Amino acid sequence: MVSDFSDLSHRLRVTSRKRTVQQVNLCLRLGIWAGVLVSVAIIVVCAAAYLANSALFSVRHITIKGAFHVKSDDALGLMDIGEGDNILTRNMHEARRMLEAHPWIEKVRISRSFLPASLEVEITERRPEATLILEDKPYLVTGDGVPFLASPEVFYGLVIHADGFTKDEMGSGLSDAIKHALAWARLAGSRGLDVLDVAIEPGFLMNMRLKNSLVFTVFGAPNPVTLDRALKVIKAIKPVEGTIMDLRCQDKIVLRTRGAHGGEG
Repeated sequence: MVSDFSDLSHRLRVTSRKRTVQQVNLCLRLGIWAGVLVSVAIIVVCAAAYLANSALFSVRHITIKGAFHVKSDDALGLMDIGEGDNILTRNMHEARRMLEAHPWIEKVRISRSFLPASLEVEITERRPEATLILEDKPYLVTGDGVPFLASPEVFYGLVIHADGFTKDEMGSGLSDAIKHALAWARLAGSRGLDVLDVAIEPGFLMNMRLKNSLVFTVFGAPNPVTLDRALKVIKAIKPVEGTIMDLRCQDKIVLRTRGAHGGEG
């Protein structure tokens, strides 16, 4: 059967109308989704503006805990957050970083409450265990042997003299020597000995002066066995005041005495 294509124009019109309807529906759907997205964006912006300006989220109370050497006003000044500020828009990470830059502050925890809007700032301060005399200036020192604050007036704990050293040498062995000096003093205290002070000499030798006027010369980390041996020697021979007991040897203790002009003999 031979077609004369007399219905071709009709078929083309049907296809064209279907395509047009599909395109219109697509445009309608896209328009609807665009409208929804715009509405959501407007709602989000309005909600953010409301939260940023609502008095409901204005800070009403700020509680500072754990601060002894750090004044509350100083802590609030470092945080740069005060009553009336919006609790949602303030940068708590930056506030914590600024607080931890204070020499007395070791770490900070900030908690937020929303009803009512309030902040609780829990501060952990550094604990000085010694006072280091370095370049004729006193510094407060932590138990890890790290100076953290110049202290022209107040001395804490054990006094450690580091004559002949500079601050530049803290990273080249002096910090470890300070830590060892503190550990020796704690060990001596556990054995009933009162340590007056420690002098760190060149080469990081340490002369630990006791309240009974004896001096222990030590090096490196504390050795309980060596210290117990020294206590037995003290009990057996009762050395005179000013005797220096060198505890650096593993199997013996060397005793020296100071002469009339301070020299050793």
